[in-house]
Amino acid sequence: MAHRSAITAIILCGGRATRLGGVDKPLLTVGDKALLEHVIDRVRPQVDALLLSCGIATPAYEAFGHPVVEDRHAGQGPLGGFVSALPQVRTPWVLTTPADTPFLPDNLVASLAVVCGRAGAAVVTAGGHRQNLAMLLDAEHSQSLAAFYEDGGRAIHRWLVANAVTEVDFPAGEFLNVNTPDDLAAAEARRMSGLEAG
Repeated sequence: MAHRSAITAIILCGGRATRLGGVDKPLLTVGDKALLEHVIDRVRPQVDALLLSCGIATPAYEAFGHPVVEDRHAGQGPLGGFVSALPQVRTPWVLTTPADTPFLPDNLVASLAVVCGRAGAAVVTAGGHRQNLAMLLDAEHSQSLAAFYEDGGRAIHRWLVANAVTEVDFPAGEFLNVNTPDDLAAAEARRMSGLEAG
């Protein structure tokens, strides 16, 4: 089974956030912390190492204190960021997550690892909706996903379906994605209500 000491998390910080006016979305704040800081705080205790995959390694990202890997495939979607960061991984397991999900559960890795011990890969569903960027993969599946990209694949869901990757369901609120101003307001309301812990 995947253990935290054998896992590197790649937080995917790319994307143009067109529905939020083209801002650098991971740096938007909920409460007094950037979205990315919320994600780091929740993921870091669950893994051995953490990489930030960003379009450009600006000082704003470097300030979070974790290695920043620039996306060598800008404009090619989140898979480009994954492929750019993968050579920096030194562990047999990889966790991927987007940088716009500030309420990730503290049992994310533990829940996915139960499945991964048998199948080598698992993907999150939240409230019945698959979260294509939230996965735990062993080395074989990580290389398979990278090969899918190199062969021209860009839609992660196609790889997930083709490989029959097992889905693990979580409560919908734990994977609130901040994509619009309304989502940002909902995240702030959730934080204020005290639901951010679960």
